[in-house]
Amino acid sequence: MNKFLLFSILLLLFSCQKKSQEDKNKADQEIKTNDKVVATKLGRKDPITINSKTGQRLSQKEIKSTFTKRIKRNLDIKYPIYETYTYKDGSGTHYLVLTDRIHKISDQNDTIFNAIKAYSLSYIDKKFRKRATIKDVIDDSWETSIGFWNKYSELADFDQDGHTDLILVYGTTGQDMYADGRVKIMIYYNHKRIAIRHQNSEYGGRLTKISSTFYTLPKVIQETVITKIRLMTQNGHAVLEKGWEKKIKEKARRIE
Repeated sequence: MNKFLLFSILLLLFSCQKKSQEDKNKADQEIKTNDKVVATKLGRKDPITINSKTGQRLSQKEIKSTFTKRIKRNLDIKYPIYETYTYKDGSGTHYLVLTDRIHKISDQNDTIFNAIKAYSLSYIDKKFRKRATIKDVIDDSWETSIGFWNKYSELADFDQDGHTDLILVYGTTGQDMYADGRVKIMIYYNHKRIAIRHQNSEYGGRLTKISSTFYTLPKVIQETVITKIRLMTQNGHAVLEKGWEKKIKEKARRIE
């Protein structure tokens, strides 16, 4: 009788322990599922952050009257201009022109873009002069579209030196939308162009490359960029390795 009672108690304890472990595994799975961020689609017409006292976004009518066919030909602007910003600082009047090229319309009626190009221009003596350009195209083997991520871009005099600095962000989508696309952050400061390149991935292959000159930027610009990356991860547009902020503070060049 005692042996039977002992066996029954042990069996009951084992059953309770197994159920407890199953419940824990289920809870862990639920947490993992709930923690995965569902990325919202970035708007092509999202405005770039700019100080309204020193700059503004041009209307389509203003873009057409400012950038005539002759001026676009002189500046080698071949893609349609969809957005332009103008601003003034201690060095004069400047323009940021964003262009992109439509590839096709998807079965879901989404517009797919396969190339982008941005122009940073100065306006001196009633003439436009190129300060810098940036262009990129999709990799047809795995990327589906490319575009400027204005939600994270910004024109501002971050370090209060009298000159406007530019943080320009763009990215691509893949078969799993943002989860396997790439992100590029371009920082224009004091006539220098600094880049942070990142490849998203949920299955390995995740990689972030940071230019060494990023760590020579004023702290306020570095912190602004880190804040933007943090926001990208929260919004599901960037998937970085755990501890990425600590590694940036340690001046890492690669995070993988």
